[in-house]
Amino acid sequence: MRQMESQAPAARGWVDELVIAPSVQVLDTRTAGPSLPAVGSVWSRGTLPGADAALALLGSLGGVDAWAVTRITEDTWTGLAVQTTPQAADPASRWTRTRAAQYEVGTPISRDRSLCHHLLAGPQPITVSDLRRSPEPDLRRIADGWGLHGYLGIALMSPDGRQLGSLAGLSASPVDPGDRDWSQLLAVQATALQASLSADIAALDGKRRDSFERSLESHDDVTRLPNRRGWAALLATEEKLATPVGDPVGLALVDLGVVRTVRSLRRAVSVAREAAGDVQFARVGPRQLGILAGGHQTSQVARVSNLVQARLEGAGFRTATAHTMRSGVEPLATTWARAENALVLARREQALGRGR
Repeated sequence: MRQMESQAPAARGWVDELVIAPSVQVLDTRTAGPSLPAVGSVWSRGTLPGADAALALLGSLGGVDAWAVTRITEDTWTGLAVQTTPQAADPASRWTRTRAAQYEVGTPISRDRSLCHHLLAGPQPITVSDLRRSPEPDLRRIADGWGLHGYLGIALMSPDGRQLGSLAGLSASPVDPGDRDWSQLLAVQATALQASLSADIAALDGKRRDSFERSLESHDDVTRLPNRRGWAALLATEEKLATPVGDPVGLALVDLGVVRTVRSLRRAVSVAREAAGDVQFARVGPRQLGILAGGHQTSQVARVSNLVQARLEGAGFRTATAHTMRSGVEPLATTWARAENALVLARREQALGRGR
C-alpha cells in the first residue's frame, strides 16, 4: 500500500499530461493577446445511440474489465460511453487500482497519447494479449500509465473511409486471445455502431440549419443576424446535437473595433461572412460577432478565423479575433466564456498600447 501511495503523484502527472487543455488563439492587428487558462468544466453525459446495448452485450461475455466507445477528432480522443464488466468487480481484479478506472466520460485525451490511435491503423479488429510486452516503447509507456495489459479494439469508420472513433475492450490483466472469436464479435458490433454514428453525424447539417433559422426569431435589426439571445440559443442547440456523437465544435469571436456607421457595420458583417463560408454567425455585442463552427476540426476553425481576420484587416477594419475548440463535451457556455475572456484581454492590450 505504501508503494502504491508513493507512485500516485507520478501517475497523476502522467494522466494530466494526456488531458487536452483548450487553447485560445487571439489574432490582433496590433498584438497577439495572451491565451487564457481553461475555465472549469462540468461534463455532460450524452450517450451515443446504440452504445449502451453494444457495451452491455460485450460486457456479458467476460474477458476484459471495461468496454468503451470513443470519438476521434483531428487532435483528441474522447470516450462517449464506458461500461465496466463483472470481471472488473471481482475482488481479484486490479481494475479499480488503475488510472483507466478513474477516466471520466467526456474528458478529451491527446490523440497521440491514446492506445486506439497507436493500435488501430485500419478497419481490421486488433487483439493484444499483453501491451506491456509490445516492442513499441511508446505503447508500453502509455499502457503502463493507464495501468492496462489487455486490449481489444476496432475502428469505427465512416462510409467514405474516415476514422470516426473506436470500440475498445480494456483489461488490467492480460487477455486470452483464444478465449472467444473476438475479431468476429468486434466486427459485428462495430458495423452497427459505425452505421448509427455515421447516420447521426450526417443528419447534423440539416439540424444545424434548422437551429439557425430558429435563432433568427431573436435577431439584431441592423445586421439581420441572431442577437446575443439568439446566439445563446444556437449554443444550447449545438450542445444537444454534438454531445451524443462527440462532434467537434469550434467558436470564434470577432471584435470589429470602432465602427461608426450602420453602413460600415453591415459591410464588416458581409466581409466576415463571405470569408468564413459555411458557419453560423451572430451579433453578440455592439461591435462583436460570434462564429459557431459545428462539425469543424481544429485546423478548419483556425483557417476560418485567420481568413476572417485577414479579410477584415484588408477592408480597413482594426479587429481582433479569438478562437478556441470545445473541450470534449464541456458546456458550450464554458467554451464561449474562454474565448470571450481572451478577447477582453486582447482589447485591454490594445487600449494600453494606444495610451502609451
